Amino acid sequence: MRSGHSQGTVLRADVVVVGAGISGLTAARRLTQAGRSVLVLEASDRVGGRTVNLDVADGVVTEGGGEWVGPGEDRILALIDELGLSTFKTYAEGETIYLRNGVRQTAAGAVPPFSEAALADFVQVLTMLEEMAATVPPEAPWTAPNAIAWDATTFGQWLEANVQTDETKWLLTLGFTIVEGEDPHSASLLWILRVIATSGGIEHMLGTAGGAQDSRVVGGTQLISLEMARQLGRRVILGSPVTEIRQSDHGVLVTSEHTRVQCKRVIVAMTPADADRIRFVPDLPVRRATVQRKWHNGTESKLFAIYDRPFWRDQGLSGQALTDLPGAPFVIDNSPPDGSLGILLTFIGTAGSGAGLTWSDAVLDDPAVRPAAFLDALTTLFGPKAARPVLYLEKDWVHEPWINGCVSARVPGLLTQYTNAVSEPVGLIHWAGTETATVFEGYMDGAVRAGERAANEVGAVL
Repeated sequence: MRSGHSQGTVLRADVVVVGAGISGLTAARRLTQAGRSVLVLEASDRVGGRTVNLDVADGVVTEGGGEWVGPGEDRILALIDELGLSTFKTYAEGETIYLRNGVRQTAAGAVPPFSEAALADFVQVLTMLEEMAATVPPEAPWTAPNAIAWDATTFGQWLEANVQTDETKWLLTLGFTIVEGEDPHSASLLWILRVIATSGGIEHMLGTAGGAQDSRVVGGTQLISLEMARQLGRRVILGSPVTEIRQSDHGVLVTSEHTRVQCKRVIVAMTPADADRIRFVPDLPVRRATVQRKWHNGTESKLFAIYDRPFWRDQGLSGQALTDLPGAPFVIDNSPPDGSLGILLTFIGTAGSGAGLTWSDAVLDDPAVRPAAFLDALTTLFGPKAARPVLYLEKDWVHEPWINGCVSARVPGLLTQYTNAVSEPVGLIHWAGTETATVFEGYMDGAVRAGERAANEVGAVL
């Protein structure tokens, strides 16, 4: 990896990849394996995009961004194996805590301790959603029979109209807010249905053991990008944000802060919102330009409490909790594989509405307030030992300089009004990033699939 060249020097490559996250590096890796010359330009001083390892202690990291993989996510699992990395199971032994309206309950297994009415409601709502999702074509969701009506409705509005019990409404709102990084009242129902159809179904999306949160990468998920970048070597240029992509009869000239590269094709592996920072010459088509302007990334951040040991396991607890506490709506055990330290993780930052998540303005806005709110919630859930961590960490994605938030939700209207603009090539420009995946969109697996798809598109025309 290198930090760039003089602006007076024009480098040459078959392909420039913009963005050194999992998707961009996967595209660069596949093209390099196919014998193409590639340069990767990354704005940040690190690789990994929305995956980043946070140092906790000597030899111990926790994941500040994307971290989980599960059955069916075949492309990310294959890449992990290809890179010589390994996974371990997310700790899920013991009982989960459910705390709502001041009532604390625990239960083993994946089924919450619902009332009989709430359980029946939960089953019928999941059945309705799965049946609706089955009518949404993954490659072209805008052609679904009810596409226009569903894309004009938010998922939150649908929940309000179709869920009968407060318990079920609370749990589904909480679960989808955490998984999708956005309040359901801001997300298109059509988009949610497409994600359900292409991400293993609701139980897989929300599940730990056997679900999307089944396993983690030994050493942290940033290792995936770090190892790809290590093998790509000097083909990866850090600290060089791209400012302009200019197409002409001679190919593409990519200008970054420290480097210019003349190439035959470009793969932009960024969220549409982040790609809007780049000047495109000639201008992008209206559909693509509008998608970039209207795109909205989620606002979740992560908070971690680190203890000298995972003491909750002694109590027969898994470390998982679903609550209506403002400092910790969802908690999960994020300890290292050997349990040498105990780590509890929560998500914060997505302001909810209706039956959604709510945080006080002080918790959202004041970093000095957040630790106390988090630890107060953990103490309520796990007892007095939770009040005394040896370390507190947080990863703020709202103020990340080169990434406009975490995972993305699609607002109403984007899918039916702009259809495939998020992934359709524009001249010599191709698009990657998990947001362009048709399967496991928003997941690391989607990032790999999108990178491989973009590499195949480019390879087919070079």
